[in-house]
Amino acid sequence: MTPESRLDEYQTEADRLLSETVALIPADLDPESGFSESEPRYAPTEGAASASDPAWWQARENLNLAADPDTSADAAAAIADGLTADGWRESKVRETEGGARITDGFRKDLDGGEWYVEVTWVQTRPGMAEVVEVLVVSPQTVRGADASGT
Repeated sequence: MTPESRLDEYQTEADRLLSETVALIPADLDPESGFSESEPRYAPTEGAASASDPAWWQARENLNLAADPDTSADAAAAIADGLTADGWRESKVRETEGGARITDGFRKDLDGGEWYVEVTWVQTRPGMAEVVEVLVVSPQTVRGADASGT
């Protein structure tokens, strides 16, 4: 028997967590959405999709900030302060582009599963936009009745 998919529930929670996380950015940094998405993700399969295939929900928002120096770092610090104050565990995930792009990860157990929030920000450099990217990933569930993946 296939366990019941929690994708609908995870969509609601991912969208809520994304909204709350973005709201941690101070208004004076002038956050403006540049791109957002909220969609299910499915593990690759060897053949036809099955209702028992692993699945999870991802919600993402890329924000453009005021062009002042360090606004990206300030936004990331405000998010980190808010999440850690709410019990999220923080870790450094990666640095790319010679240390110009930094990604921090935050994990927390909610309702029996581990949620993940990833915040990518940039070090102020000439010609580089002040941006912050926030990604929320739900715990894994199963694909469920919509095994087509559409």
